[in-house]
Amino acid sequence: MSHDIGAAADAQRRQIRRTRRAIHAVTAVAVLLSAAVGAEAMAASPADVAQPPSTADQEKGMRAGMPFHDPATVETDGTDPDLTITLGATRTRFDVSGREVYGASYNGSFVAPTIKVAPGSTVTVHLVNHLRVATNLHFHGLHVSPEGQSDDPFLCVAPGADTTYRLSIPADHPQGTFWYHSHAMGTTCPAPGGGMAGHDTGFTPGDVENQIFAGLSGALVVGDDRTLLPPCLRHVTAHTFVLKDIQIDTAGRILQNTATDSINSNNPTVRLVNGRLRPVLAMRPNETQLWRLVNAGADIFYQLQLDGYHFTVIGEDGRPVARVTNPDTLLLPPAKRYDVLVTASADPGRAVLRTIVYSNGPQGDSYPDTPLATVAVGGRPVRRLPEPSGAMPTAPADLAAVPIAQRRTLDLSESADGNTFFINGRQFAMDASIFATPAKVGTVEEWTIANLSGEDHPFHLHTNAFQVMSVNGVPQPYDRYADTVPVPHAVDGVPGTVVIRVPFADYPGKWVFHCHIAAHEDHGMMSYINVVP
Repeated sequence: MSHDIGAAADAQRRQIRRTRRAIHAVTAVAVLLSAAVGAEAMAASPADVAQPPSTADQEKGMRAGMPFHDPATVETDGTDPDLTITLGATRTRFDVSGREVYGASYNGSFVAPTIKVAPGSTVTVHLVNHLRVATNLHFHGLHVSPEGQSDDPFLCVAPGADTTYRLSIPADHPQGTFWYHSHAMGTTCPAPGGGMAGHDTGFTPGDVENQIFAGLSGALVVGDDRTLLPPCLRHVTAHTFVLKDIQIDTAGRILQNTATDSINSNNPTVRLVNGRLRPVLAMRPNETQLWRLVNAGADIFYQLQLDGYHFTVIGEDGRPVARVTNPDTLLLPPAKRYDVLVTASADPGRAVLRTIVYSNGPQGDSYPDTPLATVAVGGRPVRRLPEPSGAMPTAPADLAAVPIAQRRTLDLSESADGNTFFINGRQFAMDASIFATPAKVGTVEEWTIANLSGEDHPFHLHTNAFQVMSVNGVPQPYDRYADTVPVPHAVDGVPGTVVIRVPFADYPGKWVFHCHIAAHEDHGMMSYINVVP
């Protein structure tokens, strides 16, 4: 079936980051701003952007409390499992909860359409670049080939050009929640035959933060994990929560990294659910729903809490869990996803879904308590359904006892001035992995990821998920795989550590890994491992 969708750091450290990005902006971002938010942005004076408006001022013109609304969905009609879709990356003036805002989109909306695909299907995505800078796509979390016209983040689509991705979804692909977004490793493409970023050697700053922040991201769902639940739960209502944040200047533009300003996660921010400001979700007493939670923003963390409730986690990062858990809070760093069951109270009332106060370290950012949505319980009660327990069907196998082919260490660090980010002392290079020795298909490796900095770094691996074995030396019980895990910051000079085991089951090629705070990725905290037969 075919679809066509058009177009804290302290104050000193924050200033250092702005200076770093301003230097980058002088050479590249003047054109980037027009790509993301429109050519009229080039007329902005420093006074327009030097002092970001307060959150309350940014929210002026928005309607809070509108009914909860799922993102638009693109899926087959059931007659053909394969799906074809066209995405046009375009400078856009869109509606954000009733306020007109300038940014970038794939379909004319701040929240891109949710793409729903079936295991065993072929997904064809035609990307047309209407921006004035290079772009591309990454299908985050999908277990598909990283080579050719598949999920290859080294592909580059120049301004005015297009390309077609063909994703062969394995028949046994996990059912769950994923997402897609720009993975632009630079603002220009090289001559034909070269890679992304405009350079085949050395380091060039990426453009992921600008493009995701402007709006280029959306959810992707494989199958329907409700089919893995006990029969009584297989027909509960499912909702997708795409969590995105924006900072809007006085002219109504989503902020970008420019010569006069930069995206700063500590600045006043508006947090949205499916592009709406504090929407209201109706549930009947005792009703159970499946919520697919996606942090589809560029940089910031969410520490989710539904007041008076708990979450029943059945999936994490698109993989069914090996043990259902019932936490009161969920930490979603950038790129994190959870599939959870939520059961309404027996009595009518209201509960707030919020992100509570959170800091990702003394060199990082601090976030205030912020209401995101309201659950309004009312109407005729329904029968209360039992919660699942134990392992979900098709949960991946425990790697605790498997032979380890290689052990590797990755040190995550940043320069003292905050300008650059490193893995094993090196910034990202298109032509060189930090590892001299490749991984081999059919093996399992153990990686120790050490964080030498004072802020948490969410580590993400492309192509396959991994098992977390320990955090700061504390063994972790096997209950799930992940493709994104926060690595704790150093304390009193002692690095934070996470040990993971990575199954290289198939798919030779370059498996990319990086910090998923997009600003860190853009400024060097990224590399890849060569995987060979």
